[in-house]
Order: sequence, then structure tokens, then C-alpha cells
Amino acid sequence: MITQQGGLSKAMMIRLHPVEDFIQGITAACVAQGMQGGAVVSCIGSLQSASFFTVVPLGNKIDAGYGDPIEMEGPLELVSAQRTIGLDVEGNLLIHMHGALADGRGNLNGGHLLEGRCPVLITCEAMITFFEEARAIQKYDPETDMKLLTFVGTK
Repeated sequence: MITQQGGLSKAMMIRLHPVEDFIQGITAACVAQGMQGGAVVSCIGSLQSASFFTVVPLGNKIDAGYGDPIEMEGPLELVSAQRTIGLDVEGNLLIHMHGALADGRGNLNGGHLLEGRCPVLITCEAMITFFEEARAIQKYDPETDMKLLTFVGTK
């Protein structure tokens, strides 16, 4: 287990417009505010279409990983999405978003949503909190043989 304690400095509400990519829009808003770490704590909306990965068995060290992208055509209801926001090893903001999507019949699907492949249909609204004194950084984890978030203090 890895833990890091810190406070919350502020919250930001975001509303994305039709055609904007869901993840790129949230990333741009966070970069514009100078965010170094935080969390998407609430997110709902509608999407024209979506692409996402789910965890599948693989022949690797932990016998699991992401499979091929799953494509869903809309209209889709973004029932919920959330994620810890951190940095990659180069210091770029990293938003690895997970979400639940419902089709027109109410069938629910979800997983790791893919940046650049989730255009907003009507609107998307998100609440984001900013972290103080704690950061999430994506680094290679030898135990899983994958890049994962680890938490570090800022002081």
C-alpha cells in the first residue's frame, strides 16, 4: 500500500460543449489553472460516441492488462466518471479517466476512457478538486510491470 496525505486547496467546475473531447477538455481546463494534482470527483454528461479499454487476462507478470479498445456509438449517457489527476515522468498532466456509459436501452458499459475518442453530445459537467502537499506521479512499477500512479509529498 502507498499513501500520501495532503489537503484540498480549491475546487473547479467545468462544463464542456458539444463536440469537445471529454478528456482533452478537462485536461485543458486543469492545465489552464496550473493544476499539479487533484481528482475528478464528479462527472456526468452525454457523449456522441466513446472508446474505452477494459481489463482482460494477458500472459504477462500479473496475468492481466488492457485489451483492445471497445467502441460504442451514441448517443450515450455518461453516468459517472472519476480519476486521480497526476503527472507523467516528464511533468505533463495525466488524466487517465474511468467511466460508466449507458446506451439508449440503459445497458451499462465502462472502463478506461480513451483521450481524443469521446466527443461530447450535449454537455459534460465535472467537479475537480486540487491537492495540496501531495502529488500523484505515473512511474514504472516492477511488481506489476506496468506504469502506475505513485504518491509523493511536495514538501
